Amino acid sequence: MKAFGTGPLQETQNQLRHEFNEFVQQWQQTKSVWKDEPARQFEEQCLADLAPTLNRVSGAIQSLVEAVHQADRLLDDPDEMVH
Repeated sequence: MKAFGTGPLQETQNQLRHEFNEFVQQWQQTKSVWKDEPARQFEEQCLADLAPTLNRVSGAIQSLVEAVHQADRLLDDPDEMVH
């Protein structure tokens, strides 16, 4: 049986990380000139949970990739499940 390709999942994970890093850089530039109460509220209410959420998404994608790899190994060698 052919192994399930996880390349698209890993590409998605890498793209999320890359886009978030770019966003952080943009936000730092914006934050350096937008220094009023609405900016503080925006950061607190809209952005504060973004990094932890993306970390959880990235972790979930990684767990899925690992589960798919394990399933592929078990399908390739069912006796491995007994060990």
